[in-house]
This record gives sequence, C-alpha cells and structure tokens, in this order.
Amino acid sequence: MQTHYDRNHERSMREFWERLKERADEAVDKRLSEITTGKPGEQPLASWRSHGVECVNLPDDEQGILRISIGGGHPHVELNYCNFRGDVGKCIDLLERAITALRACPE
Repeated sequence: MQTHYDRNHERSMREFWERLKERADEAVDKRLSEITTGKPGEQPLASWRSHGVECVNLPDDEQGILRISIGGGHPHVELNYCNFRGDVGKCIDLLERAITALRACPE
C-alpha cells in the first residue's frame, strides 16, 4: 500500500524552496546576514566542501570577534553550510566548547 504520492513530495519540496528563497531575499534586502555571509563585494579567504558541508572562511570580524554560522540538517535537501570569521583553530575550539555545552542541555 502506498502511503503517499511522489507528486505530493515534489510539491512540498517546491514550496520549501520557494519559501527559503523568499526568506533569503528578505534577509539580503534588509542586510540582516552580512556578518555571517559577507558584505557585498567581500571576498572569502577560502571556500571548500567536505563531509557534506560547504565551508566559507570570511575575513576577520572588524572587532576580532569569532563568528560562526552553521545551518542545514534538512532531511531531504543537502544544504549544510559553515561560514566563519576568525582563526580557524580558535573557531574549532569555540565549536568544541559549544558542542560540550549543547550536550549538557537539560532536555
């Protein structure tokens, strides 16, 4: 017995992408994500793909603050990313501490 039809999945994925594009366009228009995605014309120091994650190393934050933006995890679409500013070793240390803190979540 079939529990769903492929066209239902296609429609929901199309709606997913349309909504994601709307949200991205709104963020660009309002300049909400320049710290983590870069300012217009700002060039990444490096970019690569590894372990299913798109990584972008952006120039340092003007105040020397480590900035890390991670997203993705959608079950049907691979759009995992990690954008960061600052020394990669210091960012890794901060992420490891964040992972330890997340593991202590009281849920």
